[in-house]
Amino acid sequence: MNDVSFLELLSRYAADKHLRPKSVSTYTAVVRLFRRYLGHEAYPSMVTRQMVIDWRVSIIRTKDKPDGITESSWNNYVRHLKALYSFGIKHGLIACSQNPFIDVSVKQPKVPKKSLQPLQIRYAREVLEVCRRYEHCYDERSKIHPAWFWQTLMEAFFYTGIRLNQLLHIEAGDINLKKRVFRTSAVGSKTHSESIMPIPDGLYPYMRQLIVAAHNSGFKREDQLFNVNRFSQRHKRTTMDTWQVERFFQVLSELTGYKMSPHRFRHFLGTDLMDSPERNIHITQNILNHSDIRTTMEYIHPDVEAMRRALNKRVPV
Repeated sequence: MNDVSFLELLSRYAADKHLRPKSVSTYTAVVRLFRRYLGHEAYPSMVTRQMVIDWRVSIIRTKDKPDGITESSWNNYVRHLKALYSFGIKHGLIACSQNPFIDVSVKQPKVPKKSLQPLQIRYAREVLEVCRRYEHCYDERSKIHPAWFWQTLMEAFFYTGIRLNQLLHIEAGDINLKKRVFRTSAVGSKTHSESIMPIPDGLYPYMRQLIVAAHNSGFKREDQLFNVNRFSQRHKRTTMDTWQVERFFQVLSELTGYKMSPHRFRHFLGTDLMDSPERNIHITQNILNHSDIRTTMEYIHPDVEAMRRALNKRVPV
């Protein structure tokens, strides 16, 4: 039996599972944190369950340790390291028989997903429209430039709830304005699946504007569609990355006074669909591209007024 290092174990696991670069980065970050706690000379085979418990005690947030990590973050660490150890044990790479990360997860408090309110979204739209009009009237760059492009991007998140990584992998040839649909690539999908999504009526004018601008800029079918660098003199990169999108939402959050992000738009859409009287769980699951319907069910929130009416209908005794 071999006794590989953490980095060798991770390298073998990544190659065996054919992990995407982003997944490799996530695993690497978790391994780096654990090695820092153990000491960089430690090997996977040296780790015991008690050492894992001690690490958990040292990093989870408590009243006396407010700077610690959340229960959710800890469980995320456990999922990654348990997978690495299971792989190592199965293939004889680690000199131990028991996975030290089994049954060390913790219960995490259920809190509402961070979402948005309709008023906040309307205000964000007003801010972007002011920026667009300023650029159109004065032919100068606004705080958010080019405003028309970022309007389209925000509306794409609002109407489709698409994940950021999926949006960045949309190519110009994925859009079919005639049929009012677009293709989401398996490359950018968290569930590794390609799908066809409708272009809602409210999103259509924005997508049409983007496609026309892309055509005028000489886009090829395989070019990244949501690429601000092709439409702006301010941006100089070749392709658009997550940092540029996050920077846009950071500026928008500063201008509106509300925290904005792609994930909050996604949660807003999920909640809105599941709160609708005509809600269809399976359609919502398809729209949000959930592999497990239990994830979709998390968007069902208690209706306080409905509970009140039920309690008020009780017959006094």
